[in-house]
Amino acid sequence: MKTVLSLLLLATAAAGPAAAQDIRVSISGKSPAVIHEDIERAAQAVCNTAYRDRAVGFFELNDCVRAASEDGEQQARALAAAKPS
Repeated sequence: MKTVLSLLLLATAAAGPAAAQDIRVSISGKSPAVIHEDIERAAQAVCNTAYRDRAVGFFELNDCVRAASEDGEQQARALAAAKPS
């Protein structure tokens, strides 16, 4: 059983792989609310790094965080659905 969600969060499609950062979020024994908070923090970190590296612009930060968070949430749901009962 997997207990770590590996998030490959892309800052923007335009920024491409140069803006990608792999962040692992542990989900073992955590409530959905805590997992959500961890994903939000990871998304913020990825987008801040992309901004610092000039892969995304200032006005793209919110879109970046939203897209990265949605991607992480989708991965978490898929992992939860695949987890044996």
